[in-house]
Order: sequence, then C-alpha cells, then structure tokens
Amino acid sequence: MADGSSTSQAASYSYQTLDYPGSTQTIFWGINDFGEMAGQFDLNHTTPHAMVYRHGQFELLDPAMLGTYFSAAGGPNDLGATYGAYADATGTQHGFVLHGHHFETVDFPGHLNSNVDGYNEFGTILGVYWDADGAFHGILRRGKNWDTKFDVAGAAETYPLGLNDLNQSVGYWDTNPKAPAPHGFFRDANGNITQLDVPGAYATVAFAINDVGQIAGYYWGTTGPMHSFVEADGKFVTLDFPGSTGTAVTTINNFGVVSGYYLDAKRQAHGFIATPTWAAEQHH
Repeated sequence: MADGSSTSQAASYSYQTLDYPGSTQTIFWGINDFGEMAGQFDLNHTTPHAMVYRHGQFELLDPAMLGTYFSAAGGPNDLGATYGAYADATGTQHGFVLHGHHFETVDFPGHLNSNVDGYNEFGTILGVYWDADGAFHGILRRGKNWDTKFDVAGAAETYPLGLNDLNQSVGYWDTNPKAPAPHGFFRDANGNITQLDVPGAYATVAFAINDVGQIAGYYWGTTGPMHSFVEADGKFVTLDFPGSTGTAVTTINNFGVVSGYYLDAKRQAHGFIATPTWAAEQHH
C-alpha cells in the first residue's frame, strides 16, 4: 500500500444513477452489504440534509434529531446504524450515531467541531475534530469515551474517512491546507500508518476500506477531471462514471460494490452505485 504499485486497466462495472427525488445534489457517503446507502441531498441548492436509501426508497433522516441546518450521513453498517454529522444554529458541527430510534450526539471533549466518519459493527467510532484553526485531526473511539487521537507524521492535517470491522482505517493528509495536494493513508489496527498514493497522481484521497482489504477513493492527475480507484494487493483499478466530468467513489462494501457521486457537464453532483460485473453475474 505504498508508492510504486502498479495500475491496472479500468475494470468493468455496471453503473446506475440514484438521485433523491427533486434534488439538485445527491451524494452517497456509505454502503453496506445489503446495498443500503446513506448520504446527503439538497433541494434547489439549499442546505444539504442527511438521507438513507433502503429497499429501493429514499428516506429523510429525522430533522427533529438532526435539525434543519447542515447534516450528512454515512453507513448504514450491516447492523443498520447510520452516522455522520450535523450543524447547530451557531454553525458548530457535531457527530452522531443513529441506530433504530436511538440517537446519540458524538462530541470529542476539548474540541470545537466533531464528525463521525465510521462506525463499525463492534461500536468503534472513527472521527475527526477541528478547532478554530480549521485543521483536521483523526480520532478513534472504543468504548464509551476511550479516545485515541492520531495524525500522520509530518502532516498539517489528517482526515480519516473510512473504517472496517477489523479497525483498519483510511483517509487523507496534507502538509499545507492552503495549497492542498493530499496523500492517502492506511492505518492498521495497531496504529501503524502507511502512505497510499495512486501511481502518477497529483493528489489521492483514500475514502473507504472493506473487510477484505479493498480500498476505494479518488484522485487527480496533473490535468483533467477527478477519477476514482479501487486498490487491492497493490493493484489499482480506475473507475469513471460514463459521460461524467468527475467521479468520486466514497464507499465500498464487502462485495466490491461502490457508491459515491459524479459530476455532470454543469458540475451538478449525482449519486450513483457501481457493481463489478463478476458480482452482478453471481446474483443472476
């Protein structure tokens, strides 16, 4: 999982657009092994709100819990829990975990803003916090409040984004947030961090990791649009939604099915799901 890995040809996927009805933006931040997804949408370019996609239907996540300001959701995990972040009336951001009707706000003590980017089946929370300086830092919470803060060595900011059931995580880091050229990272269950970059890329964001070790995310070359990738055993596969002007894979389940968003010619974001052809064939 380091520089110098080989890049393979683009794999064959079956792509499907999934937009929240009437939305001007749909983004997915999570998918589970049942094909359920969560993310955010907005109507007429207003404030984004968290949603889930289950049984072929979109559901608004309850504004009575998340409020009417910004919110976004990841997951669901395979136990049905969603997670993410919401803003209050002051603009302060809080993390959350929602399982059934049990809603829990997640804040990291001593820090201004919080976000939950992963919540696995064993209750481990992967989060990020930032204060008035706006610099992001990673945190892993096991148990009630057993927090382990972490940063990539030499990074100005570290942003973890994906967690699996083995307590492995991925994300990005950079050395200059004012001129970002992020690198991906992989963090194992013991806290050892390895850099992960798509070969030849100008910038790499590792966004999700499944239980079989596949890592998904997106990258930029020195020119051209945003592309997505899936990495396994040092091999990178490129994904691009057909006809898009940029593709961002933000999540991957244990069958290799990915979701995220793509940009159209007007730079509008649409949600999508992409199934590897081998996985699609196994379902027939």
